[in-house]
Amino acid sequence: MVEEEDYLELYSDSEYEKPSVSVDTVMFRLKEVASNNYRKLPKKKMQVFLSQRKFPPFENKYGIIGTFIDLKYDIETSMKLCVKNKTNAENYYYEQLYTFGEKQRDPRTRVLSISYMLLFNQNEKLENGKWFNIDIKESEQRLEERENGYVFTKDVFLQLSNDGEILNNHLQVQIIKNNVNTLKKINIIHSDLAFDHCIIIYHAWDRLKNKLEYTDIIFSLLDNKFTLTELKNSYEEILGEKLLDANFRRKTSRLVLPLNEFTKEAGHRPSQLFRANYNFKNKNID
Repeated sequence: MVEEEDYLELYSDSEYEKPSVSVDTVMFRLKEVASNNYRKLPKKKMQVFLSQRKFPPFENKYGIIGTFIDLKYDIETSMKLCVKNKTNAENYYYEQLYTFGEKQRDPRTRVLSISYMLLFNQNEKLENGKWFNIDIKESEQRLEERENGYVFTKDVFLQLSNDGEILNNHLQVQIIKNNVNTLKKINIIHSDLAFDHCIIIYHAWDRLKNKLEYTDIIFSLLDNKFTLTELKNSYEEILGEKLLDANFRRKTSRLVLPLNEFTKEAGHRPSQLFRANYNFKNKNID
């Protein structure tokens, strides 16, 4: 029997092909947008941070922030260094999102992308890029019955805009059920972004939307103090739907704690301020 130390000393990985590996980051924030009517409260707008590429491939196209990993560092450290070096940002919530590895996703070589979702407060200042408003529209799902399952198909239209710049993206999303297996497949029909970054942004938005149901992740996007109306507007912007006041208050009651403080904005009635309940117990951290 070969001892492990002897085996490792003799081992060579030269017979295996090696892909390049990158980290890519989808950076979200909720920006407060003032109304033209001073008596109306500001609304929240979901935004994503993009940087314009200076070199081929996809020269002059916008994309999310990323870099090839440095083998001296682990993946998480590589991500943090990338964000710091490219945007000068250090204060944010983050979680690993998904690994993208389609063969043709990068025209240079085979690249595996380990993606992260980052959430910022609107007051954080980032460099070397722009915040783009996010507008997502989804078509009704189309169902195709099959012998051992089904296929749900929908079209997703992801529009990103900033001061007259409009980036349009069209995705086709399929949920394929075959016996006990379920597969989610996303194809790019059209994209104004670099690489497959529109898919990564959509994945991040879908993750954030789903985590609103069972975590307190929303507070990573808000100030330390907020009104219930502000919190409700934030949920509605991400979910893309209006929420009933009674249901919303019942659902979020355990997530917030009231403060003995009130807003003092001209033109508006004073509203009580709240903060996140940091003792909220969430057993599911996925």
